[in-house]
Amino acid sequence: MEMPFEDVKKGKFYYDAVLWALQNEITTGTSPTTFSPNNPCTRGHAVTFLHRTFVGK
Repeated sequence: MEMPFEDVKKGKFYYDAVLWALQNEITTGTSPTTFSPNNPCTRGHAVTFLHRTFVGK
């Protein structure tokens, strides 16, 4: 899978993690072309990530 997020550049320390989360339907980004890696992760985001990881999509 190719990285669809324009703001997640190859070589960034979080690139592989974002790609893994996208491939495993843990995240969808803030838009089809952005992930917004500099925005804070809210409690709601964290709960959603955990739920999708451990309970299912």
